[in-house]
Amino acid sequence: MKTAFSLCGQEIAGSLGKTTEFLLLSDGLEEKVACSGKIPLFLKKNGVEVLVCNGIGNCMMELLKTMKIEVIPGVAGDVQQVKESFLAGTLVPGEKYSCTDHGESCGACAGTF
Repeated sequence: MKTAFSLCGQEIAGSLGKTTEFLLLSDGLEEKVACSGKIPLFLKKNGVEVLVCNGIGNCMMELLKTMKIEVIPGVAGDVQQVKESFLAGTLVPGEKYSCTDHGESCGACAGTF
């Protein structure tokens, strides 16, 4: 199973729509990959089955679900600690993950669709 973690430096990115880099994890191997295009297409092209992120709009969440990509939203912190929690099966989605509180409408985040 290939998992993507949205990045901002060494932390989980605050907003998926602003993410320009992902940590891809598959079969114990990890790779940082830049994303300069449309995030859903990038994830699908790279065979991602699970996405770990922080802020994500409801429209994006629904789109990824239709693409058969499981989303674990509302996750924050150091990516290595988050990765360890994910691998141990103890990672819990956050209760507040929708990025609608930034005053923009669905799809307004740069790079979302």
